[in-house]
Amino acid sequence: MAPVKTPKRDVTKTDAMRSVFEGAGFLNVYPPLLQPADVFLDRSGEDIRRRLFVFNDPGGQELCLRPDLTIPTCRLYLDGNAGKGDAKFCYSGPVFRYEEAGASKANELVQTGAEFFGGKDAEAADAEMLSLAVDAVRAGGLSSFDIKLGDLALFDTLVDALDIPAGWRTRLKRHFWRPDYFKELLARLSTKGAGARADERIGLIAALGALDEKNALSVIEDVLDLAKIAPVGGRSVAEIAERFLERAADESAAPLSKDTAKLIDTFLHLSLKPKDAAKRIRDLTKSAGIKLDAPIAALERRFDLIDKRGVDLSRATFETGFGRTLEYYTGFVFELSAGGNGVAGGGRYDGLLQSLGAKSRVPAVGCAITLERLTAAIAGPKGRAAK
Repeated sequence: MAPVKTPKRDVTKTDAMRSVFEGAGFLNVYPPLLQPADVFLDRSGEDIRRRLFVFNDPGGQELCLRPDLTIPTCRLYLDGNAGKGDAKFCYSGPVFRYEEAGASKANELVQTGAEFFGGKDAEAADAEMLSLAVDAVRAGGLSSFDIKLGDLALFDTLVDALDIPAGWRTRLKRHFWRPDYFKELLARLSTKGAGARADERIGLIAALGALDEKNALSVIEDVLDLAKIAPVGGRSVAEIAERFLERAADESAAPLSKDTAKLIDTFLHLSLKPKDAAKRIRDLTKSAGIKLDAPIAALERRFDLIDKRGVDLSRATFETGFGRTLEYYTGFVFELSAGGNGVAGGGRYDGLLQSLGAKSRVPAVGCAITLERLTAAIAGPKGRAAK
């Protein structure tokens, strides 16, 4: 058997990047490699969930190798600060994500990054984090790259302003993280009777529509048991029941208007220069009789603060649908890429710490740089210019 080769790590790059965060007042921390699996299964996107290395310890607790360093660093903050007060942490270390056999990507990667907890001025903290990520990537040796920006809070505010059933607002927000299913959901809500297919399942859906959630769950469990069908695709029986109930509700509700569906679709496909973003979004929503004054004002202020920090956004792109991968993001998101591959990314996740045990909502924003992607970008064709 051939010896297993240990991947070479460029400690110099890692140290140089981490020193940027340390120089800005971020304390270097060392989150444990082993983490409770449920905190990632419940809070990360589907891409992370399906790539976790999960196992049980001798005591029966389900653990995983950390797939990123954000949640482990949040847990450190909660252990030491109980969710109170400002704190700035930075880190470097391996993360683990499963890759299919034969894939060119590694299962183990090294991330360097930072997390800012408790900052009361959200736009200023966002601007600082992007600026530091840019400086760190440059310190790591990559001088040219693209910047992609987004703001997930805009979508939530848009949906809240729509004249549609409250349940549909909840579903659109919940499935925002699954672009393919979201497209299917939007099409179904826009078509009367599209929730069921023209087969025997129409009868089951109609029957479920007359039941409460508890009884519907019981019926579906019985149906799956009688048919000897096990839940598939990582979905629980409760999730399958929820899907049937949603379809039953769709059958009895008036369809989403074509104008509303078009507004949502158009909004999620905007790709703009940052200097044009506020006006284009304001014009689009105004034409639909909707005002997004607060999030648009925050967007404009954030861009202004980023510019004052010396980050050139003239060649950056702002996309309203960007950031639909990690479910804990709540606002500003960004990615630095070269040659079409993401090298660094980050964003705001104001709801994550409360879900992990904080007594109230804690403002938080962070970023992470992947060493292997950075090294590949430096070795390959130079990225397009950006500061």
